[in-house]
Amino acid sequence: MNSQNWALLVPEYILIGSAFLVLGVDMVLPVSKQRWLGWFAVLGLGTAAAAALFYRLDHVETLFGGLFIVDDFSLFFFVLLAAIGLGVATFSIDFVKNHLAHPGEYYALLLLSVLGMIGMASAGELLTAYLSLELLSFSLYVMVALDRRNPRSNEAGVKYILLGALSSAILLYGISMVWGAVGETQYASIASVLSSGSEADPTLVAGLALILAGLGFKIAAVPFHMWAPDVYEGAPTPVPAYLAIGS
Repeated sequence: MNSQNWALLVPEYILIGSAFLVLGVDMVLPVSKQRWLGWFAVLGLGTAAAAALFYRLDHVETLFGGLFIVDDFSLFFFVLLAAIGLGVATFSIDFVKNHLAHPGEYYALLLLSVLGMIGMASAGELLTAYLSLELLSFSLYVMVALDRRNPRSNEAGVKYILLGALSSAILLYGISMVWGAVGETQYASIASVLSSGSEADPTLVAGLALILAGLGFKIAAVPFHMWAPDVYEGAPTPVPAYLAIGS
């Protein structure tokens, strides 16, 4: 791996660094100044988006043997998702200051969830996308239950993590079936098999169906949307907005 390849990951480093910076600053910042944590998160997201445009514009490269792809598609979603996170962080500042005891946790989880979504958009194979999805999901599980003084928020977090764990198991089982049928988890190999014109392997079809079902849970698509009402009702106010837009 040459230095240019590592430089392409600078935007992700900025997001990770911003998440830990917000957590660290939260431990020493006076309560009266904790609204600045939101602006730190906004700054981190804006800087990461600017770095992505600087390092990746008109750049196409595959990293880590096809696990991570840098191209216009991933760049578009990087900027889009960073903008969504930036908007949510900005509109959350007053609510978080007034309702959450530890604002740094909220903003750090927001940054890590954006990183997970960006990882999905940049993934070149199924397991990388799965790990990115789990980073997003675990961040959201905690964000939903972050208002610990509100019983509805606690209930929403428990329901979300239980159904989320079920959907993750379904998704991972589907990935294992696709791997068993194709022998690869990279998108290019799976696309090659599907476009070959030969009769579809039932194992491959079943695996793809399970992957779609698992993703359906994550985005609350019918008929996998049973968790959405309780989670949206019980979560802190900015989180359902983020769930509705980001996921």
